[in-house]
Amino acid sequence: MSEQADLNNAGKHRETGVLLFKDHCYALRCSDGAEYWLEMGSSPCHLIESHVAVEGDFHPPNIMFVESIQPM
Repeated sequence: MSEQADLNNAGKHRETGVLLFKDHCYALRCSDGAEYWLEMGSSPCHLIESHVAVEGDFHPPNIMFVESIQPM
């Protein structure tokens, strides 16, 4: 499976992209233009506008429950 999430499959995924704060929520914008809304327990304000790797549970169509986020 490619790193980009298959939109039909829920489960564990790893995505990379730029962390955004928009509409009072966190989102990940991938290099192909796809965006995922991120649900997470912490606020990684220091990583906004940075390239990050995110791992967690993916739920179609575009929500990820984040288990880890780290700068790249």
